[in-house]
Amino acid sequence: MEELQIHSHYDHKALKTMSRVLRKTVRRKWNIAFRIFGWAVVALEVLAEAALVMIDAFSPDFVNVLTILAGVFMLVVLLFEDDLNGWIAKLSLMPGTRDADTRFGPDEYVVTTQAAETRMHYGNISVFGETTDSFVFIIGKRHAQQFPKDGLSGGTPEQFRDFIAEKTGLSVRYVK
Repeated sequence: MEELQIHSHYDHKALKTMSRVLRKTVRRKWNIAFRIFGWAVVALEVLAEAALVMIDAFSPDFVNVLTILAGVFMLVVLLFEDDLNGWIAKLSLMPGTRDADTRFGPDEYVVTTQAAETRMHYGNISVFGETTDSFVFIIGKRHAQQFPKDGLSGGTPEQFRDFIAEKTGLSVRYVK
């Protein structure tokens, strides 16, 4: 097997994928609590406004409009959480880091962008995730790296999966 290499382009889809894998793995417990709270807020808002309409006490004053807007905002966040996180991540990308070429060696992998070359040890990977289109490395609770399967050269996705599992000692976590 020749040296494994992957070209990554960090567009909105890639950043959204990384957000989803983070949310469904290392942030899972916090996310469940957030979603329960969020849906409770939305449900209470709908019930409160429905009750005001039913007793004919609804008026479009500042407080009612503000609470409706808060409920709509919470609903948007709940429905589009990964999109929003991907968009925020896109805004915070450093110049010259939208495209990355990664070479996987025996002891480390090297990520090269226009801005820098970074050597990473396989031991830094806390979660090895896989989606239908890509592999995702989770590094800590806030950072991830995405590697699209169609950007892989020097091997197959199955060979890459086995190689990373061997180097990290982690089993792959499939994320829908």
